[in-house]
Amino acid sequence: MDTILGLLFVFLWASASTAAKYGFQAQPPLTVLSVRFAIAAAMMLAWSYGIRRNTAKPHGKQWLQLTIIGLTNSTLFLGAAWLALRDVSVGLYSLFLATMPFLVAVLSSFWLSRRVTRNEWLGIAIAAAGLVVVAAPSLAASTATWQGLSLLVIAMLNQAIGSVYLKRVALPLPSTVINTWQLILGLIFLLPFAVALNGDATLQATPQLVGGLAWSILMVSVIANALLFTMQKRDPLWASTWLLLAPVFSYLQAALVLGEPIRAFDAAGSALVVAGLIISGTIDLRRVMAARAARAPVAPAQRPSPPPR
Repeated sequence: MDTILGLLFVFLWASASTAAKYGFQAQPPLTVLSVRFAIAAAMMLAWSYGIRRNTAKPHGKQWLQLTIIGLTNSTLFLGAAWLALRDVSVGLYSLFLATMPFLVAVLSSFWLSRRVTRNEWLGIAIAAAGLVVVAAPSLAASTATWQGLSLLVIAMLNQAIGSVYLKRVALPLPSTVINTWQLILGLIFLLPFAVALNGDATLQATPQLVGGLAWSILMVSVIANALLFTMQKRDPLWASTWLLLAPVFSYLQAALVLGEPIRAFDAAGSALVVAGLIISGTIDLRRVMAARAARAPVAPAQRPSPPPR
């Protein structure tokens, strides 16, 4: 049962980028993202203050803190990521985001006085080599552009900044309330970008758009996140190990849905990225396997959880 749960989770989690690229084909991506934010924000408002009946509301400097979190984690991260998907493959996108914990480790050394270990630096170097192995042939084959890669870097950097900042300020609010206002503020900041970059382009209610949005909101934002929280409560490290398969699933899904090719250098680069994550200790497979064998819970991993997708 655990294996089925893990496979279902990673399948849905990895599908976020494929659903996004599928949904905004021939559509203005930031306008599509704005619609997704608006629907998700309305759902979170109903859940947080309607069903859950939360009474906690932001006040004082918490509004500034939520503004920074919404701008980095929602507007700039997803905005840059969705724009990048026009110029890079889903597999390359997934590989870049898989290395985000390394940026978190480096930023934490400055903001949280956390020392970056030798193994982490080694893992960063190996994972970076994996990205070069995939990105360089993609640029040569014109399946990626420098603009797309630059947007991926901007997306990664903002996601890492948002994650570390959220840990630093430690907002005394329920997670559902934080996510609700992060989405609302993220939408407010995204709208000017959508108007400026998408111009007068309007959405066409195509099957791809409706299907991509429905899948992103229901299967990824709702079900995949619910599975993630369930798995983390059971065993945080075990839940994290399944994320190692996300790039693999992304490549397979993009090949089936979008017709993106899988080349030898994609497999080689993916292997290097996964090796870097393991060597750095981001995922400690020995501890997970030992804990599973002993049927005992393990201590939570010292990494921020993946942000809601």
